[in-house]
Amino acid sequence: MILTAVIALALINVAFKGIGPAVLGDRTFPAPLEAMITTLPAVLLAALLVVDLTGPGWQAADWTLLPGLGAALLLRALRGSGHLLCLVVAVLVTAAARAFV
Repeated sequence: MILTAVIALALINVAFKGIGPAVLGDRTFPAPLEAMITTLPAVLLAALLVVDLTGPGWQAADWTLLPGLGAALLLRALRGSGHLLCLVVAVLVTAAARAFV
């Protein structure tokens, strides 16, 4: 059942990515719409992080994720490190926080 849903979503994604350029061609979006489209991925990622940190219904907040998230953000902001390094540091810091609880 889950595999069918994943395959269906992958096919829908490919269809949308193919239909967009075919329908729009070389046309561009108005500036306000373009700004919204470019910020949408960051907003969705932030929403997913909040939901993952707080749990369903904001009942299962896991504070041990916060040090890892903070370390990744700090490393990214200070050094401009790559995503993989930030991810590895976040995992290690989160694991350390959970080990000491």
